[in-house]
Amino acid sequence: MSDNMAALESDDTAQSDSAEGESRNDIYELDSDGPDTERLAREIVRVTWDLKGRNAVALDLRGLVSYTDFAVIGTGTSERHVRAMAQQLQEALHEAHWETLSLEGLETGQWAVLDVGDVVIHLFEQSEREQYDLESMWPEAEPLEFENHPEELYGHFEMERFD
Repeated sequence: MSDNMAALESDDTAQSDSAEGESRNDIYELDSDGPDTERLAREIVRVTWDLKGRNAVALDLRGLVSYTDFAVIGTGTSERHVRAMAQQLQEALHEAHWETLSLEGLETGQWAVLDVGDVVIHLFEQSEREQYDLESMWPEAEPLEFENHPEELYGHFEMERFD
């Protein structure tokens, strides 16, 4: 497993049900509400950093929409970069025992969407991200705060929110 893929793996490796030996998706700590989806969203953002994705943000959509907990939005430097990030993220999620429910947009590379259920990942080419401005769809959604984010990967838009 490459370094950027290991980020999605928790300290506890994928567990097996001892009676049936089936692989489980709950490699993250479980509480009464299910897997720790915030931790998953944070790790996905960190993987986008490893892949040199720009302006990555994780929006907390819990209580705002019914179909997911978090939206991770990031930008690639080109269509090829967007496709490569989407493929690498899908591989990282698979290696960490999180299955992608759908992956769209690899044909053009302008906008790729990976649906993990609890987290939906949107990867854009810069002009597409500016055009669709998904962050404005959920103005009340709080972005997750990150310490030690790589400064060189932020501030690549004309939009005020990234200044």
